[in-house]
Amino acid sequence: MGPLLVGDQPLPHSPEAECAVLSCLLQDPAATMDLIFGRLETGESMYMPANRRLFEVMREMRTDMPADQIDIIAVGDRLERRGQLQDIGGIDFIRNVYSRVPTVANVENYVAIVQNNWVLRKMIATCSDIVGRCYEAEDEVEDLVDDIEKNILSITKMQSDNESKTLKEVLPEALHFLQRLSQKDPSMMGLRTGYPQLDGLITGLKGGDMFVLAARPSIGKTTFAMNLLRNVAIINEVPVGFFSLEMDARQVVIRLICSEAKVDIRAIRDGKLTNAEWNGNIMEACDRLNRATIIIDDTPQISSLELRQKARRMYTEHGIKCLAIDYLQLMKASGNNATTSREQEVAKMSGDIKALARELDVPIIILAQLNRAAETTGQPKISNLRESGAIEQDADVVALLHRDRETDSEEAKQRVMEGKGIESSLIIAKNRNGATGIVDLIFYPPWTLFDTPDRIDDADVPV
Repeated sequence: MGPLLVGDQPLPHSPEAECAVLSCLLQDPAATMDLIFGRLETGESMYMPANRRLFEVMREMRTDMPADQIDIIAVGDRLERRGQLQDIGGIDFIRNVYSRVPTVANVENYVAIVQNNWVLRKMIATCSDIVGRCYEAEDEVEDLVDDIEKNILSITKMQSDNESKTLKEVLPEALHFLQRLSQKDPSMMGLRTGYPQLDGLITGLKGGDMFVLAARPSIGKTTFAMNLLRNVAIINEVPVGFFSLEMDARQVVIRLICSEAKVDIRAIRDGKLTNAEWNGNIMEACDRLNRATIIIDDTPQISSLELRQKARRMYTEHGIKCLAIDYLQLMKASGNNATTSREQEVAKMSGDIKALARELDVPIIILAQLNRAAETTGQPKISNLRESGAIEQDADVVALLHRDRETDSEEAKQRVMEGKGIESSLIIAKNRNGATGIVDLIFYPPWTLFDTPDRIDDADVPV
């Protein structure tokens, strides 16, 4: 049967986009289900009958079986047991749908097309009903206007994820939050970072927060982020995720081992490590790290869309409680809009990351570069964030890693050779829910390690 018509016009629909959405569901249900079923709430969103049937059965399967068990065979079996498989074209139809798109990278675009067509169909149906009722004029005009408003509002809700709330509705929740906060309820504290001064300023890394860590090149922001993530995983005993756009997974793990063991990578490379150091420092460090759950994704030049999909999968499969991204300016924007400036792209990616933090309710540590002006102004400023002021606006915390130029002197290099640390600082330039300030740090370049004078001793950390 052909598409329904209004006058001589078919109702808005896109069989290709509908099949693309279903293809993404079949290819990677764990990563795409929340997004798709969150925005396409009913089978009515699919116009073609076979697509609608397939969508509805997968939506149902989501509630009674793990996402990783939903595949072509399982979906076909569910439809076969209901006597509906041949109605949609058999198992070959499902296989054909599966192969419609090469990857799930553009799932949000496909969902947007299907959702827009669904809304347009709903508007056409609503407007047609309104026209008919206006001609019939059986209702009082005031009642008719009221019904029209309700119908239009129901359509706007189809494109809105969050409902507005009154002050009266939120007030009890806010008061309860403040009471728990004043009583120093441990559950109100964020994840401990392993840096007491930092925890004192920001009260830990909190779910939904975007923590921007920025620095000039070669200051050590990747090292500090990895130290921070290691501490979060081990001290809080929670899974964490790390997107490394600059180094591959092996390089990341080598750095983690060296900082955990407090050994110089050059000593390993030059064959100067003793058996005792291998069997002691290195193996003990590996044992401690092996007990931490750190999920690493080393996809280079990952797009904002792909990163969000993979982060959702980390969350559903591993239950990550914190995420770090190294770093923002290495990401690429989703889509290919030649008229969009790089500043606009970075602003969009920054907003996407903040939205992801709120969606997953986990803190996200996002690394960012400072612009060249930071090299001439001495201590970096929040205005030095490169390529977009939107980063500052989106961030809940902005931390600027810094060390004085004098630390690059020959004397400082000699201290490094002697295994002594370099004085550094972490400037908390923005803290949406607390005070700003400076965290004192000691940097040990050979170990790729940032320490602090009042750090938590290893003996106090559960392993």
